[in-house]
Amino acid sequence: MLLPSSPFDEPDTRREWVERALGRWDRAAFGEALSYAAKLFGWREANLQRAMESLFYWLKEQGRRWPALERGDLLAFWALVERGQPPLAKRPLRRPATVYSWWWSLRRVLAVIEWAGLEVPPLDFPPRPSYLSSRPHLSDAEFARLLRAAQEHPTGALRRLGVAVLYLLGEAAVGATELFALRLADFDRARRVLRVRGAKAREVPLSEAAARALEAYLDDREVVLAGQPLGSPYLFVRMTNKRGGLGRPLGADTLNGLLERLEALAGLEREGLLVPLRWRAVRKLLEQGLSPQEVARRTGLSTVVGRGKEHKGNEI
Repeated sequence: MLLPSSPFDEPDTRREWVERALGRWDRAAFGEALSYAAKLFGWREANLQRAMESLFYWLKEQGRRWPALERGDLLAFWALVERGQPPLAKRPLRRPATVYSWWWSLRRVLAVIEWAGLEVPPLDFPPRPSYLSSRPHLSDAEFARLLRAAQEHPTGALRRLGVAVLYLLGEAAVGATELFALRLADFDRARRVLRVRGAKAREVPLSEAAARALEAYLDDREVVLAGQPLGSPYLFVRMTNKRGGLGRPLGADTLNGLLERLEALAGLEREGLLVPLRWRAVRKLLEQGLSPQEVARRTGLSTVVGRGKEHKGNEI
């Protein structure tokens, strides 16, 4: 990545800048170096500045002076993060994935110090949170409640659609955008395989229950499209005539509305279901004994962690 010329390109200037910022716990000055390094090395900047500012504020409040830090300082700070209440946070860190992002952000802060040519004093760094366990996921009991809610949906035309969608999202780890792109021909009934299109194109084996749910939905789909001469090539279509949408391709508004209704009927309180459903699927595949590499391939994820190790999947 080509970046405009900067004072940080010169090693001596970079070292002096970062060392001066550390000496004063100057969040603004260090933040400039951090932002430049993020662009230079291709780091994601989500939570990067917030984590740094929180850490610097806490160290200053503790009376620490660079580089005379105590070995357990990072562990003490991390305990606040794990409780969801780090200094300067505008709101509690409720999502485990956000906590995971903060952990990486702390690693980046230390990396910038070393990039500036400074030595990091001996510090005990907190262990990395499990990537998989940090992801919000649905338990088997919660998934069962959602399936029952779909089967008992007040609108009969949405029952089989709801069940089929839940199986593909929560068992086959099909993403919402991938779901919308599926064509009727992508479902191989004989092989019980779904061909997923897009950037992460792949074939996804379906369980017997998922295949049955999809076949039951297709019976309803056939009835809905019977009166439409052109039909629809898409696998998932709208099953009600709300706003004149009967038979049109399923979209984000319809799917989100359906999932919100199922969540309410199941008595669950989640900040959305798409992410928890997908990570439920990942966990179930790992529990079946599949390798992280195979799980990454089946789900289209670039990285899956199993047994505490990170594995790269196929980036198609």
